[in-house]
Amino acid sequence: MNVVGGRIVRKPCYGLAEICERWGVTELDVANFVAANELTLSVVVAGLAVEKGSIEDVNDRDWCHIPDERSYLSGAADLHQSQAWATLMNGSETISSFKAEPGRYISIEARGDDAGTIVVSRERLVVRHAERLRFEAEQEVGAAPASSGAAAVAPPPAARGAAPRYDWDAFWAEALVSMFQDGPPATLAEYVRRMEAWFADRGEHPDSSTIKKKLSQPWRRIAPQLERRRA
Repeated sequence: MNVVGGRIVRKPCYGLAEICERWGVTELDVANFVAANELTLSVVVAGLAVEKGSIEDVNDRDWCHIPDERSYLSGAADLHQSQAWATLMNGSETISSFKAEPGRYISIEARGDDAGTIVVSRERLVVRHAERLRFEAEQEVGAAPASSGAAAVAPPPAARGAAPRYDWDAFWAEALVSMFQDGPPATLAEYVRRMEAWFADRGEHPDSSTIKKKLSQPWRRIAPQLERRRA
């Protein structure tokens, strides 16, 4: 929060350096949170032409985008996990879409000489206010409260359910890192088999349908880009 004119103004989002200082972490720590699918990063845009719509699953490799809205996007737009991680690792990343609700898509429209992409640099990465609050509540981190005349009362710890049977955070980290180390798989089925082998090396054997369900949504985003690169 900032103090403007004697009153407190809540910031809509926080820069990467500010977040690292607030949480006492490094940029590499932030990258690890992103790789584990524990933190969503965003980029601020203004008046960016986008297309929004729904995704219809045709088969393992084909998805049909059904547009229902064209508009101009302004504010903090969420990045896909792979986009944010690549930006942190490489310093910048060219993107053509943003993270949307399950079964939905948000793509950047090509207009005139604009190819329908933007370049996101590490310096442009931000964390939305709501995402900051969510992450701090789950991780039990955050800036220390300012001292006052009365002792601060710590909020009660959030209730935690039973521990999951499988380490899905480690699963997402491996699924992302394998894209860069082993190269992208040719099909969703190959992606599933790759992750089944990873679980097997750990002596674990979750149901294949569960793995496929978890990988299907990011694969819908990745597959069209892979097809364009192969072409």
